[in-house]
Amino acid sequence: MRGTKIESYVVLDSNVELMRHRHASALAPALLAAGLQTAAAEPPTLTLDLEAGAAWQRRNDARIENEPPNTRFSLADLTGSGPYPAGRAALTWQFAEKHALRVLIAPLGLEETGRFEEPVVFRGRTFDPGEPTEATYRFDSYRVTWLYTLRDTEAWTWRAGAALKIRDAEIALRQDGETTRKTNTGVVPLLALQGAWRFAPRWSALLDFEGAAAPQGRAIDLALELSRAIDEHWSVAGGYRLLDGGADNDELLTFARFDYAVLSVQYRW
Repeated sequence: MRGTKIESYVVLDSNVELMRHRHASALAPALLAAGLQTAAAEPPTLTLDLEAGAAWQRRNDARIENEPPNTRFSLADLTGSGPYPAGRAALTWQFAEKHALRVLIAPLGLEETGRFEEPVVFRGRTFDPGEPTEATYRFDSYRVTWLYTLRDTEAWTWRAGAALKIRDAEIALRQDGETTRKTNTGVVPLLALQGAWRFAPRWSALLDFEGAAAPQGRAIDLALELSRAIDEHWSVAGGYRLLDGGADNDELLTFARFDYAVLSVQYRW
């Protein structure tokens, strides 16, 4: 039997077996070192991004419900352009060589007092001009994004995918102690694109886009940033973010644009 011959050979020639153990002992550290180098070359499993900044309200028009006698009015004219504090957090899981999932929490809100220059009808109630009017605007976004790596070289990384966005929005006006509000929650599908250009040691130019457009409205979230790696785990970035979108249908008309100046920190596991 072949198995019997091999077994007999091992028992009779103990010197050969001893040499095998010595070679294996010498090879083990080399294999371990090679394995550690391979593991170090693999992409991080988790990446946490924390962003903070200031948002300027460039436009914020609303009409609810979207028919007479309700009137279209500007929250930006009522409350001013800002700046308003803003922040977000994202966790990205690289679960395969070319596949990643990102979970994002991006709250946005403001509360200010102003005066209308002419009568405004909001949800059937008239708000008088010249009277102090408290305005609340909230647009909180929660997203899950799948990303696929299209290209990954020493200088460039491009990823594309799709996202599901949960929108939790509110507009409220308060005058003479009475509040009228409109809330809206919905799910919106978006396209996603990310790009990184490593143009110098430790330096990268970043693009991060999620958005979609249709005849009924649009949603755009675009960031352009410069990033510097501190070490293999930490990096910092800063730049510009645009948040723009809205809808025009039988229920409501809302269009808003915010320009951000942002700083962020990133930690990679």
